[in-house]
Order: sequence, then C-alpha cells, then structure tokens
Amino acid sequence: LSAFNNGDDPGLILKAAYDNENLYILAEWTDSDLNVSNSSWLYNGPLDPKKADANAGWTSQRNCDKIAFAFEISAALSPAGNFSDKGCAASCHTGAGGPVMYPTSGKVDMWNWSLARSAPLGYAEDLVATADSFSTDSGQKLSYRNVSGSTDRSGPAFEWDGISQNVTLPSGTSTILDPGFYLLNKTPFTGDAQKGDSIYHTLTPPGDCASCHGEFGEGGSATAVNIISQNKKTRASWIASMDNIPDMAPYWGSLSAAEKDDVVAYLRGLSGVPGYYLNTPTLSNADVKAVSNVTPVQIVDAMLPSTNQHTKYQVLIIRKLQTNNSDDKQFDLTSQTAYSFGVALMNNDGKNHIGSIVETLTFK
Repeated sequence: LSAFNNGDDPGLILKAAYDNENLYILAEWTDSDLNVSNSSWLYNGPLDPKKADANAGWTSQRNCDKIAFAFEISAALSPAGNFSDKGCAASCHTGAGGPVMYPTSGKVDMWNWSLARSAPLGYAEDLVATADSFSTDSGQKLSYRNVSGSTDRSGPAFEWDGISQNVTLPSGTSTILDPGFYLLNKTPFTGDAQKGDSIYHTLTPPGDCASCHGEFGEGGSATAVNIISQNKKTRASWIASMDNIPDMAPYWGSLSAAEKDDVVAYLRGLSGVPGYYLNTPTLSNADVKAVSNVTPVQIVDAMLPSTNQHTKYQVLIIRKLQTNNSDDKQFDLTSQTAYSFGVALMNNDGKNHIGSIVETLTFK
C-alpha cells in the first residue's frame, strides 16, 4: 500500500445511477502520475529490480493505470472464501503453479478499464472468470498482443503506419489516438534491432552515434532518442529527417537502406513500441462502454513527468442492465435489488493492486 500512488490514499469515490436500460458507475480517484503503456517493447531496456531475468535484447516492460470491477454471475468460491463475503478475492486462488485469476468454482463477470488497452476506444474490457479459465467475452477483443513470436522476448510484430489514428467513440465523439502510446493503424515492423544496436555503437567516422546521443539514447551533445515522443514519427519521416541533417552525412549517408531500417528498429526499441494493438470490439466484448477525462491525443511523454499535470481520474462505466449474454452479470431488478461486487485500482502495475474486499450496489 505504501508504494501505491506514492503512498497517498487515492480516495476512490464511487457513484451509481440507472435508467430503464443502463447501469452507470462513476469512479473518481487521485493518482500522482499518468501511466499509459502496457508491455511496451524495449531493446536493452532498463533492468527490472523485481525480476531475476536479464534485460538484454527485446523485453516487455511498463504497465498502465486501471480500475476493475467484479460481479458474481454464479456462486464463486476460492480458498479466500465466498464472493458474498470476500468479493474479488473469491475470483482468484493459488494453484499448483502460483496465483491464478479465476475461482475454484462459480463464475465472475469482470470489467477492466485500462488506460492502455481499452480507454482509447471508449470501452472497458469485458472478462469472465470460471473454474478453469480467465478470458475475454465472446466476439472480437479490444486489444491483441503486438508480438512477432510466442514469448515476451520475441519483439514487436507491428509499428505505426503513419496514417492518422482517427476513432469514433461509442459516445459519438471523435478522437485521434497518440501513436507514441497506441497502435491502431499498423504496418509490419521491419529492421533488425540487434544489427541496429551494433551500427549505433560502432558507426564511424569520427565517432559512433552513442558518443553524441548517449550510450542508451539518453542524450549528450545531441538530443535524446530514447523518449516515447520519438515513436510518434513514421519510419519514413524518421529516415528522411536524418537524411537531411548535414552533420550526419558522414555517418548516416554511408548506410544502405536495410541498415537504416536496422537503426530505426533499434531506436524504436529505445523509446518503446506499443505492446498491444487495438481493435473495435464486437458482440459481448462490446458490452461495457466507458467515458473518461483522459484524452488519447498527444499524451505527454511519461519519461518527462515534470510536464505531467495529471491529478485525478474520472471514469464513467456504462452497461446495459441485462445483456442476455451468458458471460455477463444480469441485473434483474424484479427479483433482486442488491448486488455484491469488488473493485480494485492498479497504478502502473497489473498484479499488485489495492481495493475493497466487498461492496454492495443497491438499486433504489
């Protein structure tokens, strides 16, 4: 708890309303910073003191801010107890391989608003936990892992294609997604970051790129290249900009087109490629809509917190009282007016979170 939100109480306030069709839950809480990325791809990124594995090559790093709600569909149980007593804690348990995010019996409906994976499209993830799985609801998901292979060291499969990422939200308003953090319009990721790393550190004359831009792109006599804003450039514009810098001609001008792609792949790895790409959800995956006070247009660089004026989240969750989907909680006010639920906050960390054991939503 002392590490969450720099030890400050987030002061979560929940308000609810309903009409003949929808349930509305408004959540407000304070947060000291804005964490927008989830599982970003970094090449030779910073060492994670919480993990034993090395940081060489491609790694998946960073996490985002989230709020999650859990409602019981059918009697859920875990070693922690019953859902009616323990809320979220009854939705997960410790198995032979460690903690798992589903109960030992029963079924739980979970709504997960994620700043990286659901908020930019105006939804919350709609998930269901049963006795043997934890998965998204039916239909196309909101986000898919941007991975070229099968592991979190495989590297990215896609990068931004340069086309403005215009989105019409469920509310009817339009927005543009910041390509430094969100990947919607994509193209295959090209270039070999390992080769680009070698070129960056050995290119001559009279010195390599690192001598000016820093060993890890942190900057020196020349600008830093390891900040997220670098990924707001298209590959073509990045290459063209370096083609037009006279001082770089002795270095950059000697490279082949393939080698330039390799260097850009490495530079993208220094600033972080989005770890997921987004899709408009369908069917039951599109049940939970969300409106927030965070605009996905030109988000400040998370590596420059002095420019970040973020202090409070305001998130409005909207869902039909009855969806008639088997993977959803149904709110039938003719038979029941009080519903137990759990709520959890995540601050730049999906695994370690804080929340209430159990709350009650009462329809008056």
